[in-house]
Amino acid sequence: MSQFAARHGVSRIRVLQWLAQKRIPGARKIGHYWTVPASARPARRRPGRPRKAPERDAAPLLRRLARKYVWWLPPGQALRRPGLLASQVMEMGEYDDACALENALGREALIETLRRAQPGRFSEASWRFWHYRLGLARAGARVPALPRRRVP
Repeated sequence: MSQFAARHGVSRIRVLQWLAQKRIPGARKIGHYWTVPASARPARRRPGRPRKAPERDAAPLLRRLARKYVWWLPPGQALRRPGLLASQVMEMGEYDDACALENALGREALIETLRRAQPGRFSEASWRFWHYRLGLARAGARVPALPRRRVP
């Protein structure tokens, strides 16, 4: 295990974490010791936060968020436009509300909201924040340009 850690430039603790997560294929535990094949490589994960399963009954939360962030529409109409509700919370929502929305809808729904964003829906700061937060851009990498209105 120490040789594996040195070969991959990580600590023994990190290797133990990978072993507990079953991210090193072919590794076996024999008594108190681990055996790791010489050709083993740790399984890499996608960048960004780990995915969480969406909550089962998110209707009360979404209704509350609709009343708070899409105030010009009745909550029932706002719930029929999930992209609008999600983009409003992502743009001007409090951090706790944004986390609750992410837990309720799931990470993929927020990514889809960014991909389908209408021009003018996001500010530059929130556009960058959500790209980094959802793992769509890495630190120091370029964030895609904001959607722009096109005048014919």
